[in-house]
Amino acid sequence: MYRHMLKQKPVVALDIDGTSGDYHGHFLRFAEGYYGRSMPDPSDNTDGVPLYQWMGTSKAKYRQCKLAFRQGGMKRSMPCFDGMSELTRALRKCGCEVWICTTRPYLRLDNVDPDTREWLRRNKLQYDAVLYGENKYRLLSKHVGAANVVAVVDDLPEMTRQAIAAGLFPVLLRDQPYNRNALAVTDFHQRVRNAEEMYDAIHINLVLHESRRAT
Repeated sequence: MYRHMLKQKPVVALDIDGTSGDYHGHFLRFAEGYYGRSMPDPSDNTDGVPLYQWMGTSKAKYRQCKLAFRQGGMKRSMPCFDGMSELTRALRKCGCEVWICTTRPYLRLDNVDPDTREWLRRNKLQYDAVLYGENKYRLLSKHVGAANVVAVVDDLPEMTRQAIAAGLFPVLLRDQPYNRNALAVTDFHQRVRNAEEMYDAIHINLVLHESRRAT
């Protein structure tokens, strides 16, 4: 039985890498040691070029580097963006559930789940569930019901499109240099720059959500 068949609190879906923490900067610093050469500045606009091409490497070598990054426990030490711990506390205080939604491959690597939960613990992010998978927002909709999701926050346009296709609303895109070309309204509903803007956008929809439930 999916949870939306029961009484469900409003849910906020929060991505990790690139949304809650500085994945790209952290990964590129690791890649400099892995490749033995300098990497591009993570603050540069990539103009939509895939990360491996922007790094000047092949897709195969990029995947090897990414595997070494994951296997080495580097996810535990990724810097957390300012305000994310406070955001999760504020959302739960408002009566929301915070679902951490990530594409990290926990079924392929045994350390992915413990590294993820340790990162959440170290950075004091409060949450109610962790959902893994490439189809994370479709799974979220099945688990809690699209009508119960009051916001999705992600940094990747392809993931925001998946959320919209799953009927989730609103979809907030965290502003990053690598997603600056994602300007179509079909990609997301609102661009946000920091945790404060996330909270403001989510709170507005939460009020609307609660008013609909009360009628």
